[in-house]
Amino acid sequence: MRNDAKLTQSAAALSIVIAAILILIKAFAWSETDSSSILASFADSSLDIIVSLINFFAIRFAFSPADKEHPFGHGKAESLAALIQSAFISGSAFVLLLHAGERLIHPQEIGSLQTATWIMAISLILTILLVLYQRWVYSKTASLAVKADSAHYVGDILATAAVIAALFGAQFGLIWLDPIVAILIVFTLLKSAYGIAKESLDMLMDHALDPEVAEEVERLVANNDNILGCHDIKTRQSGNTQFIQVHLDFSADISLINAHGEGEKIVEQLLSIYPRADVLVHHDPVLKT
Repeated sequence: MRNDAKLTQSAAALSIVIAAILILIKAFAWSETDSSSILASFADSSLDIIVSLINFFAIRFAFSPADKEHPFGHGKAESLAALIQSAFISGSAFVLLLHAGERLIHPQEIGSLQTATWIMAISLILTILLVLYQRWVYSKTASLAVKADSAHYVGDILATAAVIAALFGAQFGLIWLDPIVAILIVFTLLKSAYGIAKESLDMLMDHALDPEVAEEVERLVANNDNILGCHDIKTRQSGNTQFIQVHLDFSADISLINAHGEGEKIVEQLLSIYPRADVLVHHDPVLKT
């Protein structure tokens, strides 16, 4: 768990550094070109650094140990951070939509095209490297905050590539392509915000894990000859911790210590499959009729 915290915080810190670099170079590119699509990309990066700061502190809080007031830990802080992120993304997207719409009606020439293209190419490379690292961290930690941040930066990759295409188009007089790309970026941002918000709300509302988790519990129980069956399987996730609760049915003739031992076998098997899980087993006697 400690290693998960370090990896997750490193991803959040790197996101802040990359966002700061992107803000500086995109601000310069926009000042040189007055491009709507670059402005959209610049505003997105400006938003990124705010969101990344929120994520950084939320992640630190999420990995703080459980206490008396929060016996299940602080993992939902990540979900709150991701929900805030989706709100920021949506707000900026609507503002950018208004600006792009105005430029679509009143197109303007774009200056310093070659310089701007190189700057956006550098932005693209930096963002790709960040996403690759975030995806690696997510594969190791299952952090929702990192996943949300990565999903947003994947949108940035597509948006930056589209900006580069718009800049190339402007060299051939296709200046209308610039606001069109800006509008496409807006819809990419809105789609990303929707996905992040949905997953965050699912976690905050204790939405059950994938059905395959409950099916795996049933499979393990069915393979244990000393357990008659199971019922009331409940699952949820908080942060990167999966909570699994199950009632195991035992013959009333079995001793409590033996029933407990069989229950521990199920717990161990589940932890081998879901190493970040918190498994709670109830031992229920079943009277013979």
